[in-house]
Amino acid sequence: MLKFVVSKSEVQEKISVASSSIGSRTVDPILQCLLFKPVNGHINIHATDLQTSVISTVKVGEYEGSESFAVDADLIDDIVRNLPEDEVIFEYANGKLLIKSGKARYNLTTVSDVERFPIIETDEGGIKFSIDTSILEEMLDRVSFCASSESAMRALNGVYWEVHGGFLRLVASDGYRLALAEQKLDIDNEFDFIIALKSVKELEKLLSSTTEPTINITFDHSIVSFNAGDVTMIVRTVEETFPDYKRVLPKAFKTRVVLNSDDFSEALKRVMVIAKRGTEKVQLKISDDVMELSSQSPDYGDAVENIPVTKDGEDLIVNFNPKFLSEAIKHIDEKEVEFNFVDNLSPLQINPRNVEGYMYIVLPVRA
Repeated sequence: MLKFVVSKSEVQEKISVASSSIGSRTVDPILQCLLFKPVNGHINIHATDLQTSVISTVKVGEYEGSESFAVDADLIDDIVRNLPEDEVIFEYANGKLLIKSGKARYNLTTVSDVERFPIIETDEGGIKFSIDTSILEEMLDRVSFCASSESAMRALNGVYWEVHGGFLRLVASDGYRLALAEQKLDIDNEFDFIIALKSVKELEKLLSSTTEPTINITFDHSIVSFNAGDVTMIVRTVEETFPDYKRVLPKAFKTRVVLNSDDFSEALKRVMVIAKRGTEKVQLKISDDVMELSSQSPDYGDAVENIPVTKDGEDLIVNFNPKFLSEAIKHIDEKEVEFNFVDNLSPLQINPRNVEGYMYIVLPVRA
């Protein structure tokens, strides 16, 4: 048996956090459940889709018994959200879970073979490091949108983490563009791994919801855990090799353009009106101190817009998928942005002018 008393707000929050890792379609019904397990004076709520697991610790004054139980996640989430009082009593015995709050009573059937619930654990001997929550959240936001959405492209359907030379680098690419963000860390170890995009999105939710200032990370080869106070996310790494991203980073440039990010975004938005009805490309024509943006559609006509720039180097005409340019600019907070060109067939490097630590690489499209 197991009995504990907890506040509605506490258990509702922890159920919600844990439930986020449950997959929408699972073959095994137990993966649609939450496991409630008493450990060291607390109740841990476990959830998993086998790729990502979340352990959410519920603070209770005390509990009786030591049995664990598993119950449908959607059901218990719905019940707890609608309970009338803040005090909630959980009583589990003989496969039945009784939930009481005020005048409300729920007598639920639980999963009988609770031992089958898959629990992923990390090795305490793994490599440990920490990073500010806000910094990691910002780094992921700056790169994850570039990851491939194709689950079949396992090496690119996620974010690559590289710890090397005292830096953490996050890299994502879909084969047409690449984003890189780096941060100095107090760590001597060197290692790398890939986290699937679905797991990255769950991690981003955790980072945005926690009030913990620091994330403690443990790397154990095939598993990485992220601890934010009373919530721990455990992720299986992707067993693939990320392409050598350094090969696509330009080494030298023939044309450098400095422009206002707002000017460029607004002009790009206007020429995209035609681009999305035509060739899905925008031409950038750079000469003197002007960048001309243009697009064409055989059925609707064309659009042209000019913005002032500061140019260093050769004149240039080059074509891009406008979506890739637009999304890159949206993730740069600075007003002054550098466009660094090699030629009209080589990758473009985009980065904030006065801030180091992140950049975007975008491949051009042929005319």
